[in-house]
Amino acid sequence: MRRQKPSYERFITGPILRFDDRNGGFSKLQRGEVRIPDMHKVAGKPFATTSTIKDQVLRWDPSGKQRRGYGQTDYALKSAGRTIDHLVRQTLYTTSTESDVCGTKVDVSDKAAIASAIKTVARWFGADLVGICEVNPGWIYSHWGDFNAFHTGGKVSLGDPIEPPDWVKYAIVMGIEMDYETIARSPAVEAATDLGYSKMAFIAPSVAAYIRQLGYHAMALGNEYALNIPLAIDAGLGELGRHGLLITEQFGPRLRLCKVFTDLPLEVDSPIDIGVQHFCETCRRCAEACPGRAIPFGDRTDKAWDESNNINVLKWPVKVMACLEWWLRNRANCSVCIRVCPFNKPEGYLHSVVRNTVKATRLFDGLLVKADQALGYGKQKL
Repeated sequence: MRRQKPSYERFITGPILRFDDRNGGFSKLQRGEVRIPDMHKVAGKPFATTSTIKDQVLRWDPSGKQRRGYGQTDYALKSAGRTIDHLVRQTLYTTSTESDVCGTKVDVSDKAAIASAIKTVARWFGADLVGICEVNPGWIYSHWGDFNAFHTGGKVSLGDPIEPPDWVKYAIVMGIEMDYETIARSPAVEAATDLGYSKMAFIAPSVAAYIRQLGYHAMALGNEYALNIPLAIDAGLGELGRHGLLITEQFGPRLRLCKVFTDLPLEVDSPIDIGVQHFCETCRRCAEACPGRAIPFGDRTDKAWDESNNINVLKWPVKVMACLEWWLRNRANCSVCIRVCPFNKPEGYLHSVVRNTVKATRLFDGLLVKADQALGYGKQKL
């Protein structure tokens, strides 16, 4: 596997300002900036703040006009999958106090051994992928946005500046696989995303608690506080795809990300090259299939589509609000871009051969895209 410079050296073309989470899509949705008559509210509440199982089931339309895959049992499973996330998010994320940290520190003279042990523990708690990087301050949000501030249970307020403690030095980035067959239901209601959030809510706080018992600070985080994908790239988990998602060798884009910030000295991983960049230049399946027309067809650019994107980062800037507007019309989140991505495959010998081919050369990219379509991969399955 080819080793590359860190992503912030490879793809940054100019000064990077820390992203203001108030400009994030979910923060705008929380403020009601996405306006679709009779659909942007559920049970009288903004869509993004419906946090109880009862509220989420009310997204189901009992009029009898719903399509297959949008029934009450579908929404019930989706809501139930999110149960642990709703219980944990406001209590254990972004929590690390001096009283939590054991007064006796473990021996950290062998950073490689400690890193290996932490990865073993993270996998034992349920992480499917684990990587470690030094924290690039540029990936930390500048301010708390509406959506993430709301979910801290009053620990912070909207617009509060984010100033990470001096001890924030390393990020342990963890990926949680989402079920292949369940994601294949999208854009109908699928519960794999919600179950992934509940697994995140168990795994990250558990790893953080373990580190505190080793005598070091640790902060468990889901999507809040910092940009997950740049951290995951720096930690060697994968590369950025055309659809704006992390693509990994093992699961493609079919995973959720969480992280733990810590001062525990750890050996860091290096960014990897698995052929995603050149493959996505040829493949446009996610852009073609996107119901909200939110994914660009053209070349990468370091310009932003709007304030929901950072400038000076070479990528395909996703139209975030177009994506979320489709979610509201759909009455459910959407994972179509994950479903159709050629990297989204279960384990198998043939798929391993294809992955290795993409890593080695770009000569067959066009042929592989056509073969993926011809073989019927990426079709919706209900």
